Amino acid sequence: MIKISVVMPVYNKEMYLDKTLQCILNQSYKNFEVIIVNDGSTDNTKKICDEYAKKDSRISVYHIENGGVSNARNIGLKYVTGEYIQFIDADDCINEDVFKAYIEILEKDKYDIIFTSYNKVDHKDKILKVVDLEYRGLKYKKEILRNFVKNQVDTGYYGWISNKLIKADIVIKNKIKFDTNISLAEDLDFYLDVYRYSDKYYFSEIRSFNYLQEAQNSSMILYDNLDYYIQLLINLKIKYFIDDEGYYIEDNKSIIDQRIVDYIYYIVFYTKLDKSNIKNKVAKIHKDRDIHDNLNMKFKLSFENLIVYLAINNKYKLVYRLLYIREKIRQLIRGKIHGG
Repeated sequence: MIKISVVMPVYNKEMYLDKTLQCILNQSYKNFEVIIVNDGSTDNTKKICDEYAKKDSRISVYHIENGGVSNARNIGLKYVTGEYIQFIDADDCINEDVFKAYIEILEKDKYDIIFTSYNKVDHKDKILKVVDLEYRGLKYKKEILRNFVKNQVDTGYYGWISNKLIKADIVIKNKIKFDTNISLAEDLDFYLDVYRYSDKYYFSEIRSFNYLQEAQNSSMILYDNLDYYIQLLINLKIKYFIDDEGYYIEDNKSIIDQRIVDYIYYIVFYTKLDKSNIKNKVAKIHKDRDIHDNLNMKFKLSFENLIVYLAINNKYKLVYRLLYIREKIRQLIRGKIHGG
């Protein structure tokens, strides 16, 4: 019988743990293990996890010092013994009979990845949105790549952590890990490596889990604090992936090229307006040869393009002056509006 390994990082989720674990334990297909990594929780998470592990031998718990969700998932992967891996977050809920549906699909063929749809829900389990793609059944990698970037930008589907069942050998044999330096979109970064080493997919109509949109203690990061340089590197990684696969063309090319331009701009725009700070940000952009080599900017006169051009050429003083003038104009306009 095929064994499913559920990997679940946990940090201060006492409010949700019972429901999440019950959703797993209530699955009609019973050949699974649950690997919980308690990432230094300071609430009752540790106690709840230990109690469940005592009740059910399929549950194992590992308590570690807080090191972030990527580190916790990497530790969980070390203990996987199943043929397939299911990631789940501690405030999400796997829907009824999902594991059974997975096994019915895998009895036909041993796919590298099963993709599913999922529900975004509120704290009362009201469905706010269903995230899905139009694909169904067997698809080889080349069949999904032509619209890969657009589908990812529009839905986040290919980077979502829990809407996939993954063949464990792909991750283990290729030593794929989560990058602990990334705090947002680390899932997409991980899956880009998985996609490199996989080819045979199954797209199911199953709504595999409920994602709690309004979870307390959510790991969502405010955009003001976002590391745009890391996000730029992830977009460069998307470009390398589609280029290596021969699909850096058409919409893929135009969308990813623009996103690279956008994130270069965001690095200096969404930062403290301080000359020394701008100098450091511009220098980092200027010194990165990968950015230079992969920048394809449309010839269009715009404030964003001008800032990007100056940053790439290390003209930090001009970047600072333009951003400073823009901010002063913005303050002046706001003052007039509010002052009548």
